[in-house]
Amino acid sequence: MGEMIVEDRLTALREAIDEVDTELLKLLNKRMELACEVGRFKAEKGVPLFHPGREELIFERLTKANPGPIAAESLRAIYREIFAASRLLQYVLQVAYLGPEWTYSHLAALSLYGHSARYIPCSTLEDVFEAVLKGKVHVAVIPIENSLQGGVGRSMDLLYESEMRVVGECYLEIAHNLCSTSSSIADLKHLYAHPQAIEQCRRWILGNLRHVEIYESTSTAQAAQMAKKDPIGAAICNLYAAHHYGLNILADRIEDQAGNTTRFLALSSQLNPPTGSDKTSLLFAVSDQPGALHAALEAFSDAHVNMTRIESRPNRLFPWQYLFYADIEGHVEDENVHKALDELRTKVTFLKVLGSYPKRDPKLPIRFEKEKLRQSDRQG
Repeated sequence: MGEMIVEDRLTALREAIDEVDTELLKLLNKRMELACEVGRFKAEKGVPLFHPGREELIFERLTKANPGPIAAESLRAIYREIFAASRLLQYVLQVAYLGPEWTYSHLAALSLYGHSARYIPCSTLEDVFEAVLKGKVHVAVIPIENSLQGGVGRSMDLLYESEMRVVGECYLEIAHNLCSTSSSIADLKHLYAHPQAIEQCRRWILGNLRHVEIYESTSTAQAAQMAKKDPIGAAICNLYAAHHYGLNILADRIEDQAGNTTRFLALSSQLNPPTGSDKTSLLFAVSDQPGALHAALEAFSDAHVNMTRIESRPNRLFPWQYLFYADIEGHVEDENVHKALDELRTKVTFLKVLGSYPKRDPKLPIRFEKEKLRQSDRQG
């Protein structure tokens, strides 16, 4: 009797879920029809189809309106794919990243733009920038800094040298795994890894892989490709690269320090409107005299603008001169930010506003665990 009551209750709940799913399907199709109308209207008026800040505005509104129990991260993941499906009805969003497939840059791009975009792997960061500058893609994703090793110098150099707008950011947890076609660490003779991965796993390597010969790769994904071809070789790579190149995970999370996170920027030729929760990135230089940097930074404190990051970088075009890469809270259209930048221009020898974009919380990086790997398989 008790089993019948349980089964009846489950049947009723499942039927209720089926009704909700049917209603969701109707609403999703209605949303897609509206997205098609938006696309047609933009095409008629000559308005760019890609609007990098619009999706983040929707995310922010829905997150504030969300009563639960659905978590904010789950809500973002669901709507990321809804946005991707909506874009697909208007156009195919093309995204450049530092390849090959299943690098961390690829995972960061997927986390920003979903599975329906077309992803274009590039061999170098220069190629990534060129793809946007020449209109080959709508947006590009680049690494800009790591929580343990600081700024990515070449990315900062290219931001200085090219005309590009920063339109978004994301933070990705970096989890390194030892992967191989072999089933035993003792059988390994070769290790393939990106130099940064080697550095971030140095203690583990010294403690467990003293017997192997190390070969540097250009990316974690390339390391996985090389290990795939070497029966006595292993790679340090992420779960996705291991899965897609058919490697066994011999040891997981071998990084020496937990909490390793890389920040990525999305680049485009478009501008973002204010969302109310923004960040602005800058490049500036000061004269070579005492107190010059202090005077420049006063522009932010005087306008009550919070600086979240500053890092110096040698100016490749002018030896022994330095550029400062800085992030501040707020949008260039905000009154206090506008005031700060006006004052800053009077105190520096060079200023370039790289862009304003919706800010993300570095304490809540995107994590690609095994469950998300299974979800990826189901999606595509």
